Amino acid sequence: MDTYPDFSAPAASLPPPPLRMAVIVNPRAGVNAQKNIRQALQRHLDTCRFELSIFETQKAGHATELAQMAVQAGFHIITGVGGDGSLNEIAAGMLHSDSILGIVPAGSGNGLAMHLGYGRNIPAALQKLNQARMQTIDCGSMNGKPFVNIAGIGFDGLVSNLMKGSNWRGFVPYFLRSLEAGLTYTPRYCHIEADGRTITEKCFAIAIANGPMYGYNFQIAPDARLDDGLLEVVILKDAPRWQYFAAVPATLSGKIYDAEFVEHFSAKKIKIISEGENFVHLDGEGYSVEGPMEFEIHPRALRILVPEAGASKHSTQAAKHEQTEK
Repeated sequence: MDTYPDFSAPAASLPPPPLRMAVIVNPRAGVNAQKNIRQALQRHLDTCRFELSIFETQKAGHATELAQMAVQAGFHIITGVGGDGSLNEIAAGMLHSDSILGIVPAGSGNGLAMHLGYGRNIPAALQKLNQARMQTIDCGSMNGKPFVNIAGIGFDGLVSNLMKGSNWRGFVPYFLRSLEAGLTYTPRYCHIEADGRTITEKCFAIAIANGPMYGYNFQIAPDARLDDGLLEVVILKDAPRWQYFAAVPATLSGKIYDAEFVEHFSAKKIKIISEGENFVHLDGEGYSVEGPMEFEIHPRALRILVPEAGASKHSTQAAKHEQTEK
């Protein structure tokens, strides 16, 4: 069943065709779902509406270079074929530009694509692109490095680092690495400063969320919105390990905030200090960081294509956020 996000503003229509679309393909993403992408593009994408140019990434960071070149070349739309990590690289090359990000889900988890309503099926996603409309969303950053959906510190950062460089992708290896990290990661004391709030807590994980869900429909921040100018901070405090595993169903049902070991709040700027080496991830890509980690929201930084059903949904949640902040 498709799910679609709420937006606080109406979607915008695209310019009249033909629209120049650069398609950036990560040939090593996910479970190799993109191996027949050229045929799928020709069969399912409206080639009367879009003029296609297809590029393949050759190395880490290449998608950012290709996106920057596409922006400079004046492409209307830059479509990423890959997972959340690939979309992160592409978005990094087109922030605050007039180009619009399109999504074809070909990664392992596809958290952003799932939230926006593209699903996991490539032909169906391409058909949704034909009728998609434009929204403008926020992006986050950690120490200047951008993320579109979710960043994390601790347990989920370790999972991403364990998955890094592995050719075995998909739900099974993700589950096994999560199990390994859940059994071995030691919670650490973190000092958190966020919009005047100060917390020192022993943490199993901290999620800094622009969007609500990881891949596979795990909702770590169910009230996160892509266009509200805020980041959701979700702290998983130190607790007996069985409680973390017992809370997994709550992440699938959007009720993780009900867990006793979870604390959450909204902020625009967050600084986190934890001694030594810290495992972090940005949109699922793992990194190791020493020193302060500074997160910030960048409002209306990215133009993005949203399937029609999602683009037409407006919500009162922005007003609720404003009331909460007052």
